[in-house]
Amino acid sequence: MAPPPDTIDKAYQIMKSSFIDALTNNAADALIAGEVRASNLLRIPLNFNLINSRAVSATLDYRQTLERFGGSDITVIGEDGIARRVFKPWLSDMIDADKERVGSIIQDAMKNGTVPEKELADVFAMQEHSAKLVAKVETKALYNKGTFERFNHERVQRGVWRSPGPHENPRDWHEEMDGKEFDLDDPVWAELDLPNCHHYCEPVINFGGNPE
Repeated sequence: MAPPPDTIDKAYQIMKSSFIDALTNNAADALIAGEVRASNLLRIPLNFNLINSRAVSATLDYRQTLERFGGSDITVIGEDGIARRVFKPWLSDMIDADKERVGSIIQDAMKNGTVPEKELADVFAMQEHSAKLVAKVETKALYNKGTFERFNHERVQRGVWRSPGPHENPRDWHEEMDGKEFDLDDPVWAELDLPNCHHYCEPVINFGGNPE
């Protein structure tokens, strides 16, 4: 006998809440790490009261966005080849696709009189793999967000694209940009959020100005 639809809905709601909890915990750590990284690059003292305050506020915003809209800003490369951060309801889409897949498997099993143990196990294994990939990408994006927010607080206006040195399978255009200077609000920095990108922004420090 197949579980009633409301049981499946409740199960996925619990899964969504657990996933959001995990992402939110990672978010706080990533934002703080990004701010610490920026402070080190700027060679300025760490102000953990300020860092923690901003991390708490940003993490709350992030959680509310996930809960209310089922997604977050992600980096996509447009038809013009430019990377931009745009909102996508990836969490809602992922859950809806899984629910539809599980429902179809259960219906087929009922028609055929079989137990879909392997089919469901495959779905849940893929779900776990996807969740780990999403968590890795989101953590990287939040780390960069923390770094750039610190740069903005210190009134940094430009940065230099830097390579950390030899690493596996770098993107050719990322290597070509090494040493080039861009405005801090240039869309190029969204490329840092792409999977397996190891490059970073080195701030161009203007010693003539001080933050408020």
